[in-house]
Amino acid sequence: MDAPGSLQYTKQYKSISFMVSFNYEAHDCSNLFFRAKPMEPGQDGGYPLDFIYGKIDADFQLQIGIREFQIVMTKELHERMGLLYDLIRNEYVELNNKHL
Repeated sequence: MDAPGSLQYTKQYKSISFMVSFNYEAHDCSNLFFRAKPMEPGQDGGYPLDFIYGKIDADFQLQIGIREFQIVMTKELHERMGLLYDLIRNEYVELNNKHL
C-alpha cells in the first residue's frame, strides 16, 4: 500500500474502537485503500494493523479481507464493523470532495 505517489494517513475512531490507516494515489482518488484494527488487545497482545484491509471505490463498493480467516465474531464486533463501513464510506466522500 505504500507505493510511490501514494498518500497515507491514520485515524482513530474511538467511538467504535478502531484504528484505520488510509492510502490513496495522489493523482487518482477513485479508490481509497485502508487497513484497520480493533484498538483493544487481542489474544496475542494486540491485533496487527492489517487485521482488516481493503478498499472502497467510486460506486461505494467495499471490498475487505480479514487477516485471520477465522475470527471470533461477537455481536458487538459485528456492529462495530458495520459502523466502520459507514466511516470508511464517509472518508471516501470527504477525500473526493477535497479533490474536486
